[in-house]
Amino acid sequence: MQKDKTKCVAFVCTGNTCRSPMAEAIFNKLAEEKNLDVYAVSFGMAAAQGVPVSALAVKACEEAGIDLSGKKASFIFSFDIGGIDKFYCMSDEHKMMLTQFCSIPEEKIEVLGVSDPFGGNLDVYRQCRDEIFNSVKEIIKEYEN
Repeated sequence: MQKDKTKCVAFVCTGNTCRSPMAEAIFNKLAEEKNLDVYAVSFGMAAAQGVPVSALAVKACEEAGIDLSGKKASFIFSFDIGGIDKFYCMSDEHKMMLTQFCSIPEEKIEVLGVSDPFGGNLDVYRQCRDEIFNSVKEIIKEYEN
């Protein structure tokens, strides 16, 4: 975690190889460009710790000037989630798991509703990246104020 920033948000999906790593990287790039005092991490509710991010996620982000190369999946319990200000989940199921298994209060969770591109082609990943990009731009606005 970036100790020089005071706020931390988390993007949550299932395996932490597609959606949430893309969201983390996009968020951190935009937050850095705007010099905001917030950074993002990401993890999966069923992630295999250390598995590389999907090559298609890397490619889709690379096309948008975002570097995901070298990123590896993280399992939720590899983090101290107590220091996270807000959780952005890709689905209602992820929200349910955070509230039921991790006792995260519902008011700290927002569902983005981004479909899983896993198993799709590069166009599916591009569409997912663009959907995440639009969601993250809206989230960034909250931290600008």
